[in-house]
Amino acid sequence: MFIIWVTLILILSISYIFNILMDSTLYITAGFIMSVSLFFMFTLMKNYTRFFLILFTSFLVRLLFLFIDVFNLYALPHTGDDTENFYKTGQLIGENLYLLQSEVYGGIYSKFLGVIFNIYGDDRIFAQFLNIIFAMTAILLMIEIFKKLEIPVRVQMICVALMAFFPHSLIFSSILLRESLISLFVVLSLYFFISWFKGSKGIHAVVSVLFLVVAALFHSAVIGAVIGYVYAFIFYDRTYHRFNVSLRSVIPFVLFTGFFIYILTFPEVIENWPLFNKFSQSLNQNDNLYEAFTSTRGEAAYLTNININNMFQLILFTPVKVIYFIGSPMPWSFRNLNDILSFFLDGVFYLSVLAVGVRHFPLIRKHPLLFIIMISIAAGWIVFGLGISNAGTAIRHRFKFFYMVVVFLSVFLTKKDE
Repeated sequence: MFIIWVTLILILSISYIFNILMDSTLYITAGFIMSVSLFFMFTLMKNYTRFFLILFTSFLVRLLFLFIDVFNLYALPHTGDDTENFYKTGQLIGENLYLLQSEVYGGIYSKFLGVIFNIYGDDRIFAQFLNIIFAMTAILLMIEIFKKLEIPVRVQMICVALMAFFPHSLIFSSILLRESLISLFVVLSLYFFISWFKGSKGIHAVVSVLFLVVAALFHSAVIGAVIGYVYAFIFYDRTYHRFNVSLRSVIPFVLFTGFFIYILTFPEVIENWPLFNKFSQSLNQNDNLYEAFTSTRGEAAYLTNININNMFQLILFTPVKVIYFIGSPMPWSFRNLNDILSFFLDGVFYLSVLAVGVRHFPLIRKHPLLFIIMISIAAGWIVFGLGISNAGTAIRHRFKFFYMVVVFLSVFLTKKDE
């Protein structure tokens, strides 16, 4: 993938310096896609031979979905208002970079698109093809994570096939949504966190948090995953490979927990922080925090009868909100074929992971990495679950933790076999 990224940077640099590609991006993009396809094929053949057929087929399917979407051959799920508004906002920013200083629809992602359009030209195919590059890079990084964790080949094959052909992974990487870019930063964060966990220098811990912060700039709630990291940084003893609970470790954990509860109770203190832009938007659209937790919109809204007015109700309904977040649309609320497919091809997967976590908690508790990743996933699910009450939105946002879930499964299957 190194050659592909170098080629991408080279094309953007030439376009920016000479400004000669603006009127002929279609041909440049076609050449770029063909070049990337060849480079990717050779990379897989040389360095990932056993995964070649799976990954290259996945790449071609994503490319097919891209052309289906761009040329309006069929309306893929999750295309519509968001994808079109991201594109239109990106166009406006590309024509006027002063808008980078303003609040715009889609936030950082629309600004990212605007910069790309300003440098390269208004080329939607190019922009969506970047998502495919992000997705395939994430999968190759995941394979490197498997190697670090010494995951057996059999388990690697299962997980790679899952990542390659998971339906919403195919779709999100082929249309103009930010999920692929956010997921890539989450994977990079995981890569450096696991490097730290396996004994690398402390700087890797810092880098892992920084990549998670970058992901959170695109959507604030992703930062919930840092709770698992903080738990590891405070309690995990890398010398003895176990958790070490002492007064020295409990004090910073209590301080962190107190700060988190304070933010949850008085969210207005972070209202103007760029990292928490999504929280600010939710607060601005509702009278108070609890109303933000129960606001609903769209035909796919769920739990419309639940009202949260105090902390006790928040604690009481959180498990229900989380289950709906990872499983919706639920069978009793099916409206059409898309809902049925979404449940069986997506919701069932996440509900099964939840069932595994509950059923095998004693095993998970014995293995620090499993326990840490479980905390990160659970924290992310809780943060998103509380703020979301729409099935379509839930499908998109739970995918942000998809690769973290896959790492959890790979380690779980390995330890269970042992």
